[in-house]
Amino acid sequence: MKNRAAESDTICAITTPPGEGGVGIVRISGQAASQIAASLYRGTLSWDNLKSHTATFAEVIDPKNSTLIDEALFLPMFAPHSYTGEDVVEIQAHGNPLILNKILSAAILQGARLASPGEFTRRAFIAGRIDLAQAEAVMEIVTAKSDLQHQWALGQLKGQLSLKISGLKKQLVAVLAQIEASIDFSEEELPLQGRDKSASSIRDILFPMRALLEGYEMGRQIREGFTVVIMGRANVGKSSLMNHFLQEDRAIVTPIAGTTRDLLQEPVDLSGLSIKLVDTAGYRESVHPVEQEGVARAARVQKEADLVLWVLDSSQALTKDDLYLAEMLQDRPLIILLNKSDLPSVIEEKVLRLKYPNTEFVHISIKSDTGLKALSDCIKSCLIVSPEKEPPMLALLRHRNALMAAESRLTAALVSVEKGLSWEFPAIDLRESMDALGEIVGETTVDSLLNEIFGQFCIGK
Repeated sequence: MKNRAAESDTICAITTPPGEGGVGIVRISGQAASQIAASLYRGTLSWDNLKSHTATFAEVIDPKNSTLIDEALFLPMFAPHSYTGEDVVEIQAHGNPLILNKILSAAILQGARLASPGEFTRRAFIAGRIDLAQAEAVMEIVTAKSDLQHQWALGQLKGQLSLKISGLKKQLVAVLAQIEASIDFSEEELPLQGRDKSASSIRDILFPMRALLEGYEMGRQIREGFTVVIMGRANVGKSSLMNHFLQEDRAIVTPIAGTTRDLLQEPVDLSGLSIKLVDTAGYRESVHPVEQEGVARAARVQKEADLVLWVLDSSQALTKDDLYLAEMLQDRPLIILLNKSDLPSVIEEKVLRLKYPNTEFVHISIKSDTGLKALSDCIKSCLIVSPEKEPPMLALLRHRNALMAAESRLTAALVSVEKGLSWEFPAIDLRESMDALGEIVGETTVDSLLNEIFGQFCIGK
């Protein structure tokens, strides 16, 4: 949507995914939505007798010549009790693209225009049905790739973050009111709040604000997924482990050392967690330039991994290649996998446990399919936030940046109060902090930002 005038247009779009399906939906929203839908409607009940939020079976006709397009359900949702806050009508027809486009074309010929990406949700935001953080959550629900991301997005849509921001703003308003009173009535004998009390009130806001920021990285990982890298020397079972998680022979497995020479990356849903699983070249000394590059890439990717699965062959003693990896992975988030547990163990496990006292060890046998359920549980417990902690609310970069700006100005206000500077200085910082919080929920924003956010949506949402 390019300008404010366009917000009064009646818009329409196909809201179901492209392709054939059992049902396809055309949505119309705006002042003329009911009138346009009525021109496409032919049923036993007159249009004026249809009830809001009640589906009615009828024929969809071409208004030009009254020819039949399809049989469908007409679902009117009259203002203000609709998604957009306007009159909305959904025509639920057969999911044939040919039919849906005929209905869409007929609606456009009757005066509607094709909706731009995200325009229905943008109108819901403008009407005050949802705030900007909730509007962004709609897109997160549509694109969620894991159960955790879906649950986080639902929380955002229900207003968990918005309520938190609203609470912080109310606290800021209370502090600012006291400070502005100190400015306006400094020469009168009124019981105004002192500097110690103001500083304490500001700290009470900073603590939950910083707690929100601390949860951003975990929230980002839940939203974007975790990176888990499989490492180990050649021929310890890394590719077999990769194939187990993928439930297909994606990685080539042979007895020949050095078969994997490049990074193999695949998405995996592990008990509701979205994971990018990376199989790496087995570490060993080699003169082959391609294999050397594969080893170098493995060394680089593990530095940015959220978790490393270090696979060892428990039926063999530690080799110099194992010991080299032991040093490389010393400070990494790690699970040590003792593979081939179906064979007699000769590995120096006690030595490893002394070197990695706080690391999880899991005995597995990919060949006999043992220990792999325990491994999945271990991966999940290492990655997700502990159940006793509050789930992270912050996951979008835009939200983090705005909250960081709010925290920065609030910290500056605290310093001004503690140093005894004029009350005007913390008052300015407190207002700027409030404005930054307002950006998260859309209270202080500009059209360019709205265009950027809603432009990421699909047409029809």
